[in-house]
Amino acid sequence: MQQLERSKTVTYRWWREDNEIISEHIPALEETADNQIAKMMAEGFTSGTLNDNIRMTDEDPEDGVPYEGWWEVSTPN
Repeated sequence: MQQLERSKTVTYRWWREDNEIISEHIPALEETADNQIAKMMAEGFTSGTLNDNIRMTDEDPEDGVPYEGWWEVSTPN
């Protein structure tokens, strides 16, 4: 039997311009990354920017905490 096997790796990074990532925001950032990446991959992209603005806790400012990110797909040799 002939088989073809290939794997792809999706890597993403989140950051805040002047602060650290808030640990309570990590689950929301993971969900946002999954959703935004899936949408862009369906449109044929293999990399792109990520954006989110999160307000989850009482300590978060009323207008949320902005995050920026980047993602890319790689195929190992």
